[in-house]
Amino acid sequence: MTAVFPNSVRNYTAQQDLVNTVIADNVNSLQEEVKQIETVIGSAATSQNPLVSTWSGSFSQSTTWGTLYDRIANIEAGILQGTSSGPYVFKSGGSTITVTTATAAPGLTLTTSSGTNNLLTAGIFTLSSTGLPQVSGSNVLYVGSSDYTTLTSATSAASTAAAAKIPLSTVTTAGDLILGTGNATVGRLGIGTTGYALVSNGTTAAWAIPTDTSKIPLATVTAVGDLILGSGAGAVSRLGLGASGTVLTSNGTTATWATPTTYLATANAAVTAANTSSGVVRNIYLNTAAPSTTTGYLDGDIWLVYV
Repeated sequence: MTAVFPNSVRNYTAQQDLVNTVIADNVNSLQEEVKQIETVIGSAATSQNPLVSTWSGSFSQSTTWGTLYDRIANIEAGILQGTSSGPYVFKSGGSTITVTTATAAPGLTLTTSSGTNNLLTAGIFTLSSTGLPQVSGSNVLYVGSSDYTTLTSATSAASTAAAAKIPLSTVTTAGDLILGTGNATVGRLGIGTTGYALVSNGTTAAWAIPTDTSKIPLATVTAVGDLILGSGAGAVSRLGLGASGTVLTSNGTTATWATPTTYLATANAAVTAANTSSGVVRNIYLNTAAPSTTTGYLDGDIWLVYV
């Protein structure tokens, strides 16, 4: 008689002593079924001991297994090697986690019940026990992190401080000066011409020919014959050349050009006595002869000698 396991379960009728006649088939069928069960489970006799793991190969869902041992070995292969269609992450990679939006469940949740071991390690990238991303042990910067908040606050403060500073781009050439152009505004003043000095023009600073206020400027005189005339304490002015025949005379207040008073009268080379009303003017003679005691001309007289 052929065993029906594992395709079906043989039905047996209970036998009673002294009531039923037990024949050989009753015992033989039991033996066949037990033998079939042992064959399906596997045994060491056929190198298929169900209590020893000796699996090899890859997991398969399309094979009808000859023994329970082979079936268990296949399950082991699937558990340890994974399957591309399994409801778990494939250890060797290639798995895809598909999230169903209807359930609002996350694709993957990593938690730690105790300790501080990393939740995830991928090369130098890790997720700390609290879920913070790190690279080589240092926190990764992301929006909302404490490091991000600290950085943005510092950046904002630095930007505010920089706005109150003068940009380096204000100067473009060696010798440039930074010059105030208004309230909290500046501009660039390029280097001046050789020999120029930085002076105030009453409105701003500018390069100009330097002026020594303790000296009389050359620009005071403008024409031939000009005189530099004191006009007060520490002040001078220009006195232009007088008219022909005028002399520099004091008017009691300042010096001025004026026509001289007549001190000598002449007529056809005849000399008359000079005005002696002041009592200090000697006679002046016009003669071509040398003075002598016989002519009455005395030493000390002024002579105009025509040559």
